[in-house]
Amino acid sequence: MKQFSNHLPTLPWTHLVWSKPSIPKHSFTLWVAIQNRLPTLNQRCTAHINATLCVLCGGEPETHDHLFFNCPYVKPLWTFIQTRCGFHISPSSWEQFIGWVSFHWKGKSTFSSNSISIMCLASLVYNIWIEQNRRIFQKKAISANSLLHITLDSVRSKLLTSRILDLKDPRRTAAEWDLSVEILRPPDRIA
Repeated sequence: MKQFSNHLPTLPWTHLVWSKPSIPKHSFTLWVAIQNRLPTLNQRCTAHINATLCVLCGGEPETHDHLFFNCPYVKPLWTFIQTRCGFHISPSSWEQFIGWVSFHWKGKSTFSSNSISIMCLASLVYNIWIEQNRRIFQKKAISANSLLHITLDSVRSKLLTSRILDLKDPRRTAAEWDLSVEILRPPDRIA
């Protein structure tokens, strides 16, 4: 079986999806989104869903580029996440953005500042997708600010259950994410 896996092409974005630590449902949604396989409204006009305009803003047809990148509802969320994670880029498409983060967010450490950025990316994509579906199927909506808080709380919760001692500056990360200093202590050894 190993002989077959050596011949498979390595995709430049796999580390974004399968990095550790991660939140599995967020990683799965990111994986599908990167491949442009999430069924946006322009792809799933059915008897139940006959609209193609974005349910988040109502202004443009819902495509992957629009839903995850250009929608006025999500643009401030991306701006905040970029600032929080310390990067500032202005790509023109979802594909270009994924290409940029695939190239720049590489690291050998299991827990690096890049892995936190990847968790933020995956969490935001997941929560945008959930909000889109909430509006379509439940006819309910939450504000962009609430969605941002849900996104950041997901990442913070994962950080609370992970070891961040491998970071270059774990105290700064703990302060930025409002984590208890207790998390910085090595685990007690059992004698």
